[in-house]
Amino acid sequence: MRESAGPADALHAVSDTLPLSVIVSTRNSARTLRESLASVRASALPVGSYELIVVDDASTDGSVATAARFADTVVRLTRASGPAYARNRGVEIARGEVLAFVDADVVVKPDTFARMLATLDGRPDIHAVSASHDERSGAGNFVSQYWNLLQRFGEEQNAGRCAQFATGCGAVRRDAFFAAGMYDEWRFASACLENAELAGRLRQGGHGVLLSTDLKIGSLRRWSLISVCREVWARGRILARSLGYVRMSVAVPSEVVFTLTRKMTPAIALLGTLSLAAAFVPGADIAIKAGVILAVLFLSNLPVHRFYARTRGIGFAAASVPLHIVAQVVAGMALCTGWMLREIFGDPSPDATTQAYSEVGLETWPPVPRRS
Repeated sequence: MRESAGPADALHAVSDTLPLSVIVSTRNSARTLRESLASVRASALPVGSYELIVVDDASTDGSVATAARFADTVVRLTRASGPAYARNRGVEIARGEVLAFVDADVVVKPDTFARMLATLDGRPDIHAVSASHDERSGAGNFVSQYWNLLQRFGEEQNAGRCAQFATGCGAVRRDAFFAAGMYDEWRFASACLENAELAGRLRQGGHGVLLSTDLKIGSLRRWSLISVCREVWARGRILARSLGYVRMSVAVPSEVVFTLTRKMTPAIALLGTLSLAAAFVPGADIAIKAGVILAVLFLSNLPVHRFYARTRGIGFAAASVPLHIVAQVVAGMALCTGWMLREIFGDPSPDATTQAYSEVGLETWPPVPRRS
């Protein structure tokens, strides 16, 4: 096991190389980590052709003990710093020519890594490839199933050369990863859009990024209404304030916030027209107006609900309608909040230490974001 508390301990020279390094960052993921790591170890790749590195982000549960049973190397951080920071520390000791990042609540299939390596070997124009969500995976509760399918819908609609590097399970050539500047550590202190932001920089640097709908991963995370709303809120706010909604919607159209908000503008315009017309209709009561609003929202999201009906049945699709409306409202509020914060306060600044290193021209520790 490797303890890591600072730069001197994290830096490590790469010696003999391997075809692949699999890096899993975890924080208090003992409930799902064992199954996730077991799926990695069940890979069809020959033993010795890859290494498994687990970076524990200062967990307080049994994650370290679980990781030690499966990993070749365990890096234990003494201070919680977020998955972007943790993955970068794993990369610094990795020996793989290709770096694969797997979330601690994801299950991969035996042929996942072999197919990723084959894709990169056969496509010199592709520098990163990531898997998509299996429509039949997810925790058993309804909200988890809804969220998993919502992500799958966006991936199916925007597959191919969409610049989506999903850290649920994604592989990137080592040289392309370093050329892009690694993960942005200071902007993403918690799991959010660090993968989408990295994908944007990869694409901007001329590196091809492929989202494959044929490569599927299973999700073990259990979502609730509150956790979904928190996730949508965090993603929407940072998209509007720091990353740029329009720019990222072009680079990473499969991001779930875009799936939720892409139809909002025409829906709001139609709602305004119908509401204005209803105001002049004698006897139009609140129930009728509410019905009109719900009908417009439903019709504007018809492709999503048809996808739900096709994969899980009409009953599931009908039950998902109110949940989807709630998620859309939260996404819209988050975007408005992000835009307001940007206008008032601007983009969040790095901490004092990062700024000090930047001023003396050092960009490797801690990483300093390179502005586009």
